[in-house]
Amino acid sequence: MKPEDFEIGKVYFEGSFLHPEYPIPEIETWIYVGMNLFEEEAEEENVYFFINPQKYYEDDLRDAIGDDSFFEDIDGYYVVKESDLDAIMHIDELAAWLLVLKDAENADRAF
Repeated sequence: MKPEDFEIGKVYFEGSFLHPEYPIPEIETWIYVGMNLFEEEAEEENVYFFINPQKYYEDDLRDAIGDDSFFEDIDGYYVVKESDLDAIMHIDELAAWLLVLKDAENADRAF
């Protein structure tokens, strides 16, 4: 994705392949929370911060889940350098990416 297309509070997906020979997708769901948020994270290029949806909506989910231990081990930020943003997708890009998996090499062995 292009950095200027990110919107704070919107859901994005990181897609990669689990297996080196088969097109088995591994998909993470993240919510964008901003760019260059912490000085100690300063690098030569911009960094983009995403957060796990369970953490982002923790206050909303706490009553529904009713178990505080659910929130204890949730990862915090997912930090992506600007040069690595090609793995981040919005919902339409994710849908298109998933559709072509069945035509990928070795898909017949995976699906």
